[in-house]
Amino acid sequence: MSGKQCLISVILLFCSIALSYDPLYYDNLTEALGSMQADGDVAFGYFGASKYWWTDTLGNSEEYEYDTSLGVIRFQFLGRYGLTNSHTLSLIIPGYIQLQGPGDPTGLGIADPWISLDGWLTREPRLFARGAIRIPLKGALESGRYSESDRHFAFDGAMTLVTSISGGSGINIEATAGLRYYLSAWDALHGSRRDSAETKPPVELRLAGFLVLPINPELSLRLGGEIATRGETGARLDGNWTDQPGSAFSQQDLRAGFSVNNESLNLAAEVFYRLGGENTAKEWGLMISGTGLDFTDLFTSSTSSTGTR
Repeated sequence: MSGKQCLISVILLFCSIALSYDPLYYDNLTEALGSMQADGDVAFGYFGASKYWWTDTLGNSEEYEYDTSLGVIRFQFLGRYGLTNSHTLSLIIPGYIQLQGPGDPTGLGIADPWISLDGWLTREPRLFARGAIRIPLKGALESGRYSESDRHFAFDGAMTLVTSISGGSGINIEATAGLRYYLSAWDALHGSRRDSAETKPPVELRLAGFLVLPINPELSLRLGGEIATRGETGARLDGNWTDQPGSAFSQQDLRAGFSVNNESLNLAAEVFYRLGGENTAKEWGLMISGTGLDFTDLFTSSTSSTGTR
């Protein structure tokens, strides 16, 4: 790997754009909790990457190899509370432990938390709406040089539709569409860790869709994907806002897995694989949730599993 490629790979890792899964879209609700019910979970998994895509200032996106492959254990704490029978309040706290990677190979921390409110729009067809805010911690709870925080305060609005393909097939479609709006914040400029300015990403489009095939009353298979895309990030330079050439961002991920849901177990496992992207790592990974670890055990002795994916 050349010195330039090594510098680019380090910049990519430190600019918080390598995530293969989005904590907010990982666990979309398809039902609301009952009034005053609480639910929680701890999801965790491993993600790795040996290559990444980087776009230069001329708009050329190329695939490069890391000199040392990226390896990260990621986890997220989830707590939910039913405000009414139709509205659920959620808190999502993501975190990570870096095992290896370019530059400093170790690090750990808590990334930016999400607070969301989900609620029914219609129950037939099942249409669920969500509004969420992300609070930037700006690396305050992270150690090491690797970071998964974003310095920009963000708002996210999304709708999830759940419907059957046909009356007797039993196969459901779960589709989520959302927009993410960023506020301006002081951040590094694209392609330079040393130069920084007030920056503002444009509105980001996120789409997720799955086919859910029930094998039996307890076991279901899931196959689908997720897309995220936005244009070039603006920067305030010499008092004027200008787009940073080559700073556009996109991800196209394949997601497949299964879930087991019965009286004693509510386990879900999902594989992620990045098919393409721009200014992002070519990641793959596995996330598992429903292992019995419960975030709400910290503040309540009774939980419910009414809120489902």
